[in-house]
Amino acid sequence: MHLPRRLTAMGALAAAVLIVRCARGAATEAGYVESPSPSPPPSTSPSRDHSAFIAAVDALAAEALPRGPIAGLSIAVFEHGNAVLAKGYGYADLEAGIAATADTSYPIASVTKHFTAAAVQRLADQGRLSLDDPLSRFFPAARPRIGALTIRHLLDHTSGLTRGGPAPRTAAVSVIRRGGTARAQGADWDYSNYNFSLLGLVIEQASGRDYARYVHEELAVPLGLTATGYCEDGSALPGRTRDYQSGVRTVSPTSYWMEARFFAAGGLCSSVLDLVRWEKALEDGRVLSPAMLQAMRTPARLPDGLEADYGYGTRLGLTGRHRKLGHTGGGLSNKAVVARYPDDDVTVAVLLNTERTNAPVTATDLEEQIERLFFDLPEPSPSSASVPEPALHRYAGQYRDGSRLVRFATEGGSLTVHPGLGRRPVSRLMPGGGDLFLDAEEPSIELRFQMRDDRAHGYGRYHNGWFVGLGVRSADHPRRAELTNASENRRTAHRRWNRRSRAPRNARQGA
Repeated sequence: MHLPRRLTAMGALAAAVLIVRCARGAATEAGYVESPSPSPPPSTSPSRDHSAFIAAVDALAAEALPRGPIAGLSIAVFEHGNAVLAKGYGYADLEAGIAATADTSYPIASVTKHFTAAAVQRLADQGRLSLDDPLSRFFPAARPRIGALTIRHLLDHTSGLTRGGPAPRTAAVSVIRRGGTARAQGADWDYSNYNFSLLGLVIEQASGRDYARYVHEELAVPLGLTATGYCEDGSALPGRTRDYQSGVRTVSPTSYWMEARFFAAGGLCSSVLDLVRWEKALEDGRVLSPAMLQAMRTPARLPDGLEADYGYGTRLGLTGRHRKLGHTGGGLSNKAVVARYPDDDVTVAVLLNTERTNAPVTATDLEEQIERLFFDLPEPSPSSASVPEPALHRYAGQYRDGSRLVRFATEGGSLTVHPGLGRRPVSRLMPGGGDLFLDAEEPSIELRFQMRDDRAHGYGRYHNGWFVGLGVRSADHPRRAELTNASENRRTAHRRWNRRSRAPRNARQGA
């Protein structure tokens, strides 16, 4: 079966077969490193042989570097607090010949939102603010529609703000002064960097410190996150990687990733080891109260009953039957991810220093492959069971997905995808079992329909197991601004559909 954008190294596939035969004994108590001293080399438990898994990950990385091409990347996999694997591949600085390591500090893009949300919730735990506070409490001069938004609306992307793209501090200030909501607050889910740049301003008002200083003093220093901080302060971050952009065959330094353009929505740097430490600190209650941690990990629920698998600065999802949470991040392409499997006590972090439009290899591609190897899971594939045509009609119809309209029609035991008023399908969705459907050309893209009275009311869009968007059934006539040009060619329309179904969606989103 053809699986676009997936890695297929023979060594990795062979290792996947071997993993299931490995002994799964108890892991040793190696202890969680919090001190600012250099991280110790990872060690594996003598009662469980991870050598096949490590060889498989090495094979994935060895294939990813030239395929990207990617200058450098780092990967960490921890189980029960112990390092299974923590290493770098390629170069942090290609020109200087400096190798990437597990301590290399990378821009983490929208993984920053995970930290920003925790900072806001920490201030709430301390009584400095309430999640139900309107923005007008902190910005009395805000336009009425902005001032009425609550902190909770910003945390879970239900504010009604739909502006994508970079969201620097100056732009967030402009939103407060001029307004900018497109929909009723709390009624829809739509990802926007502006939600979190506004939260950065709230942190500054509530704490009396600028965002970068607050993160450094309240989060990084107490937890020993020595490679974590605001990227603009790169001189203070040891092992800061250079940033690269790749073409088809070459890699070159770039100034594209200017972290100030994303402020509290995407301006932090970190290492894979620090991201693992961060997830451990959250789990151990060293950042938030148990109630706040639970709220961070609870899906957003809309008034119409639909759920978006996004908590407070936290993406939710599944790899196989394994529940995961964390965040993804990228600019031109996905370059950062941290995934916490709370039921398995496993954490995976992947960071890249190279971006490329329509990249053939992304951080979440690697993360999802690593997790399938670790948990011995098969590749996603459509169900062999056929679905009767009448049953498919439960899912057919028109949906509003963000600012665009999508129509599903039944055809030959599958659903065809039609953007806007387009008559020609741009993709086909195959049944995956139950209310799950997989993109026929790229099975890593999934739609999970949410039912009401035996009829689909909406769907969640997932890529590599991560929630990336919400579709709501719509009977309204589409607005012209929401339509994809019905005359655009099929290839262009299919590319748009797939791009919107990945995390992040595109460079403008900066997710």
